Amino acid sequence: MKAGLIYEIESIKPHRPDHEYRVFWEAMEQIELADRLGFDSVWTVEHHFLNEFSYCSAPEVFLACVSQRTRNIRIGHGVVVLPFNHPVRVAERIGVLDIMSNGRVEFGTGRATTMDELAGFAVSPQETRARWAEAVEAIPRMWREDPFTMRGKFWTVEPPVSIIPKPIQKPHPPMWVASTNPDTFALAADRGLGVLCFTLGVELDEVKKRVQLYRDRIETARPVGMTINNQVSMNIMGLFGDDPVKIGEVARDAVLWYVRKGFELVSSVARAPSGDDSYKYLGTASRFDPAQITRDYYHFLRENDLIAVGAPGEALRVARRYREVGADQILFFLQYGGIPHELVMRSIELLGREVLPELHSWRTPGRIVPVGPSAEASA
Repeated sequence: MKAGLIYEIESIKPHRPDHEYRVFWEAMEQIELADRLGFDSVWTVEHHFLNEFSYCSAPEVFLACVSQRTRNIRIGHGVVVLPFNHPVRVAERIGVLDIMSNGRVEFGTGRATTMDELAGFAVSPQETRARWAEAVEAIPRMWREDPFTMRGKFWTVEPPVSIIPKPIQKPHPPMWVASTNPDTFALAADRGLGVLCFTLGVELDEVKKRVQLYRDRIETARPVGMTINNQVSMNIMGLFGDDPVKIGEVARDAVLWYVRKGFELVSSVARAPSGDDSYKYLGTASRFDPAQITRDYYHFLRENDLIAVGAPGEALRVARRYREVGADQILFFLQYGGIPHELVMRSIELLGREVLPELHSWRTPGRIVPVGPSAEASA
């Protein structure tokens, strides 16, 4: 099994004057430590306009800096929001980042789940899935066709052009999609994409069903690229330290802040007038009163292994459950809700020294399989 870190890059109020500067350089210090300790990957989101919740609006810039301050850790976009980005620019940026990281890029994709972001870029909810599908099918073509041309519903590239530079990983970097919607597990399998799933709001029995659907369908994938990335990645939100009681108190307040803010943000899409059904899965969030998210909800998350908090052994226990559900990779989510930098650093140290050796010894079914030229995948 592989293990990594994932970042929203959060900075909650009250803010110090230099809070934006500090949160990026603290994250960099954490990632450098993770690289030295043998973590497999680090991933950052792409979010826009979400004050406090995420300052990671230019992940390609931050990850480029990460590539120069680390040696081995793989560098993941978790994810590039394709509806907001011209696919040519995405293909170019991934190519440069892959070169500058000496072939360490993991290319995650997604489509956005907040109205603040959709409205800010003037993208309607009913277009996001189609925009994602058009871009995710075009980008791997850009890496193998030279010159390249396309005429799509949302993007047209004419006359033919050379899209350079190309990634150095051959045939191309591993491709993934964020899979919070149950339907996306099927879409990922059909296209031969790995799934990046966040389990905080979904009980593990339900996640297991979705993973099994993915494993069954990927056997008949029509991949958009030159590989089938049959891998499942799951996030574990948590905090670990030497004093489990103290760690539990800090984590409780941070988890509850994050869950309240997250429900508030994603529910905006479900409430928005739209003819689109693909965001219906967020309907539960739109009916949830953030004031109801109390200590009882935190205990529910802990009791159902939807978070992991306490001693390093707790990280291993929950990770083992996620492996049973079908995970090939665990991404630890540690920097959230105002957790102090020193506690994040200690969590990374404990995970690296006491958890990774055993976790790395676990066998998982996931793998990347090279294939021939892809067939056209349906939108």
